[in-house]
Amino acid sequence: MSLTAPAHSAVDTALQSQSPVDIRPQTTDISALPPLRLRHPARLTMRLRFERPKRHRPDCVRAEEGSVKAEPPRGQDCLMSVGDATYHLEDIHWHTPSEHTVGGVAFPMEQHLKYARTIGAGNGNGGRDGDGDAAAAGAKEYAVLAVFIHPGDANGSLDRLLESARRSEDPWDVPDVEIDTLLPPCTESYRYLGSTTTCPYTTGVRWTVLTHPVQASAAALEHYRSLFPEGNAREVQPLGKRRVAGDIHRWW
Repeated sequence: MSLTAPAHSAVDTALQSQSPVDIRPQTTDISALPPLRLRHPARLTMRLRFERPKRHRPDCVRAEEGSVKAEPPRGQDCLMSVGDATYHLEDIHWHTPSEHTVGGVAFPMEQHLKYARTIGAGNGNGGRDGDGDAAAAGAKEYAVLAVFIHPGDANGSLDRLLESARRSEDPWDVPDVEIDTLLPPCTESYRYLGSTTTCPYTTGVRWTVLTHPVQASAAALEHYRSLFPEGNAREVQPLGKRRVAGDIHRWW
């Protein structure tokens, strides 16, 4: 066996732990999941940038992995807590059409709020809370909050973010963004362990997919889609032996 190539078991595990997935509500494990809590400033200026596709390895063959990302100012407490674990918001970005599907049906757009926390060797769980990936001290653990978007009523902050999107070499600012208005008033969710949806498709990502969508104006959705004529969503991956968990109806 090669000393540099990963063992077949490691490769198989990675292939069976990919995102996105098709969520089938009728087979979801309904249980009392750790509570989800969010804390964001009332208003803040977001710095946006166009992120070009990255090619990390030969199997990064998707034609379009670019996206527009909105990042909060440094030092702002934009937090998501899942049980006892607290994550800090790194960026918000969008995929069109949605990457996750529900019963095989896709939404026009999916919004990802990507949170991270730094974990060390001394957290008592090997660094990854059982996700199978070895983590060194100071490694990051990611949690992504996914929100489906469909056309409807205008949403001030979301519309301005989407309508500002462009393929620019330079970043730009969108002021007075209310992050909480980018989210539905109900935190009922589907949860599972998966991966990033762009190369290198890193596993160990904790996904929370909200069951309730939000609305944005049709014009804002169309403008964002015009940047990615062929879409910028990864195709659905096999769920394998994983189970998707769901929680009870929970309002803010």
